[in-house]
Amino acid sequence: MPDRRSFEIPELFLGLLSLALAGVLMAHSLSSTVRDVRHTRDKLQVTGSAKIPITANLVRWTLHVTAEAPSAPPAVRRLRRDGAAVRTFLERGGVPKGAISGSVVSSQKIVERISKTRSRTYYRATEQLEVSTRQIDAVEPVTARIARLIERGIGVSAEPLEYYSTELTQAKLDVLEAATKDARDRAEILVKGLGGKLGGMRASSLGVYQIVPRDSTDVSDYGISDTSTRDKDVIAVVSATFAVKR
Repeated sequence: MPDRRSFEIPELFLGLLSLALAGVLMAHSLSSTVRDVRHTRDKLQVTGSAKIPITANLVRWTLHVTAEAPSAPPAVRRLRRDGAAVRTFLERGGVPKGAISGSVVSSQKIVERISKTRSRTYYRATEQLEVSTRQIDAVEPVTARIARLIERGIGVSAEPLEYYSTELTQAKLDVLEAATKDARDRAEILVKGLGGKLGGMRASSLGVYQIVPRDSTDVSDYGISDTSTRDKDVIAVVSATFAVKR
């Protein structure tokens, strides 16, 4: 009968084969890693900011006129008289007549407890006057003299002036453009230092606008919209991602 011989693969050959396969797999893994690293380095994210000064060209002022009496009719009559006196005071002070508008007169019954067994009932009539004008210089001096009406026994109170700009929308566009340019300028400097070239913008995001008093450093995550000052700064922050060319 013919001899049956078994051919055994030398252990040394198996070991060399295993090392070769491991080398191929490692090389493939390293190659993928290198590609991933290069892929993560072909873009650059930077933040740019800009600030543009703006001056309000519109002022709004709210005044409240109140009058009290034992019953509603005399309270309303007194309110109409005092309201007319306030309007005259504003107009003589330089506020344009057309800039003053009034709200509907309202009355309220008030029961005031004096003691455990006694109370006082009276009526309070109220009207709100609104001043809105571009003639800011005419309104500002009047606010300092409002106490003269109180000295005459007129029940009037005034809220702080509110300053607005009708050019705010354009200012926001201008500051956005400036912040975007600032982001690109920063990216150019960084990429130049790395020996690369800056490509196009891949993505960008705009933070909330900050409208703050001139030269203020206040910021808020929800944005600031200042109305207390005439001179303001409009601030924008842009986060931009740029392509990087090797």
